[in-house]
Amino acid sequence: MCLLTFNVWVTGAAGQEEKAKENGPEVTVAEVHEDASGGETAAAETPYSFPVIKPEVKLGAGYRFVGLAGSPRADQYEYLHSSAVYGGEARIFELPHRFSLDLDVKNGHDYFGDLSYAYKDVILFRGINSTVFHNLNNIGLVDLNPATTPYTTPSGQAVDVRDPTRQYGVTTGMNSAFLRLKTPDFPLHVYVDASYVDKDGDRQQRSLQGSASFNAIVRTTQPRDVDWTTKSVAIGVNSHLGPVEIDFSHGEKRFDAGDPKALFDTYTQVGTGANYTFPAGVWPHNLIPDLAGSSNTLKLHTSYAGGLVASATISSLERRNDESGAKTDYFIGGGEITWVPMAKLTFAVRYRHKEIDPEAQGNVPFPTLCSPSNNFTNNYTCLIKPTLSSISDVVSATARYRVVPGVTLRAEYRYEDVRRGNFDEWFVPQSTQRNIISLWADMRIVKNLNLKLKYTYKDINNPELNVEPDRSNELKASMSWIPASWVNALVSYRIAKEKRNNLDFVFTNPVSGVESLVPSPNDRDVTRDQFLASVTFLMVKDLSLTASYSYMHDRILEDLAYNDTSGNLLFDPNVPQTDMAQTYAIDAGYLLNKELSLHAGVSHTVSSSGFFPADPNILQPISIASFNAMKTRETVYSVSGEYRFKSGFVAGIQYRYSELQDAINNPYDDVNNGRAHIAMLTVTKKW
Repeated sequence: MCLLTFNVWVTGAAGQEEKAKENGPEVTVAEVHEDASGGETAAAETPYSFPVIKPEVKLGAGYRFVGLAGSPRADQYEYLHSSAVYGGEARIFELPHRFSLDLDVKNGHDYFGDLSYAYKDVILFRGINSTVFHNLNNIGLVDLNPATTPYTTPSGQAVDVRDPTRQYGVTTGMNSAFLRLKTPDFPLHVYVDASYVDKDGDRQQRSLQGSASFNAIVRTTQPRDVDWTTKSVAIGVNSHLGPVEIDFSHGEKRFDAGDPKALFDTYTQVGTGANYTFPAGVWPHNLIPDLAGSSNTLKLHTSYAGGLVASATISSLERRNDESGAKTDYFIGGGEITWVPMAKLTFAVRYRHKEIDPEAQGNVPFPTLCSPSNNFTNNYTCLIKPTLSSISDVVSATARYRVVPGVTLRAEYRYEDVRRGNFDEWFVPQSTQRNIISLWADMRIVKNLNLKLKYTYKDINNPELNVEPDRSNELKASMSWIPASWVNALVSYRIAKEKRNNLDFVFTNPVSGVESLVPSPNDRDVTRDQFLASVTFLMVKDLSLTASYSYMHDRILEDLAYNDTSGNLLFDPNVPQTDMAQTYAIDAGYLLNKELSLHAGVSHTVSSSGFFPADPNILQPISIASFNAMKTRETVYSVSGEYRFKSGFVAGIQYRYSELQDAINNPYDDVNNGRAHIAMLTVTKKW
């Protein structure tokens, strides 16, 4: 595949000098003359105008050829279809006006635009669009009992695959616009900050049907249209009033899920006779609600003059679910005081207060959300638990001290306290306290050798969730070194150790429907470490070579809880879970002469994940671990070059080859082999 693009540059004529003097800022320059006694006296003053900047315009067009074999996930964020391309740039600076436009369109799913305009310091506008395409997975289902068929086996398990060969993808357009207006002779600003995110395409929906766990279990995959929009706008005003800067803004935000918001499928009857709780029929499921919200924010900040600076922020927010009627109110307030008693020493104290107050209806007339134990009156209305509210306070103190030139130390203590309402309904602790201590050191060991260290310790009393530790230790270290003019190196390492004394699981009695909290018998241990190294060599003049290596590894050791076929809660103790990724990369750049430049690179990534249960109940007939076992290899080759002709023409070539491999050929994972080629040939002309 290849891309041929012709670009044209058009340069406009310069404006007249008189017009530039009229529009551009002037600087007074005093002519200096030597008097008869040898001294200097100031003579006549002449105005100086900034030089005129010539406008530039660049246009381009071409065609893009694409080749693909296998899974499109080989190049995850490319729309892998041939398409026409075009683009251009414009830079016009006719002071006091400033205008800039940048446009790059690969296809209808991948384009970028950036528009800016300013008039003196009175009007400032910028709008940006970035649209990308994302290739999504089609995850296949494994039928563990092929004898069953959908909707016909009341106590069986079946698979209903409605998208066996469907390729999924979503186009995401991210748009933002900012407009600021200023009074000419006073620091008063009015601004509008808006964003619009649009997602369009389709993705896979996986769900349990046949009335789910109540009787027949039918695991289903099917396509789902995506037509989601998120709109937000904030209108604000700010000004400098003596030693204080004040900013007030009001914001509105909306999420629209499009239509249809829910999928509709056939569900079987639940129960018979006196135990009848749910009728058969076509019912909605997997509803995506419309959401809305608003906010008001006040910010205060003192000037930076002097050694004492203070700031404060107060915000009130509201979030609403238009489908269920649920609403959450937020109140957030905070402040900071910074004191600089001397150039070497800085102190800062911060405080933050946050209140979350959700409200929900006492019941919802949506029968597919109900369990039989909640449907007491057979009216197919769910009883909703009281909402979980919280109030939190955070206080921190920081000290920074420059010991000697090249050595800076910093320390911070942070205390967090969270109190919750209706905690007993959700089996979470009534309160949680966190104590966090962080220490930093930034040191220049010797000339051209710098070392940065950071250590963080956390002690958490009554963690809210199982993934949160009781205590943790984390160390980060990075070093940069330039031993000679032709080589520089960077090395960084991070390791974190987390410990949780026990995990808590909510167990529902299959007969009575009563919920209870059951602790696991063992601890939870987590180790996370990352390593990065990069070295750049200037081999000879105008030839550079960069080699890099990165490593990431996470290991979690915890109990796995599940229910057996009789509804009993069982534990598989100390099950290890691991994730690992390694990337090797080499890049080379060569400037042969003023006309020719070349670049080549290759990167190879190996990633794997899995967990390893031991209980025989989840190893037969197929081990549950096989659905999580994954190992992939991803390789990317790239070559590019550019040649500048004396006539002003520039010819360029780019080529990229991407390959994705399922290294273990696991039939139960969602990885498929794929290869993608992208080549571009460009020709540009500048005047």
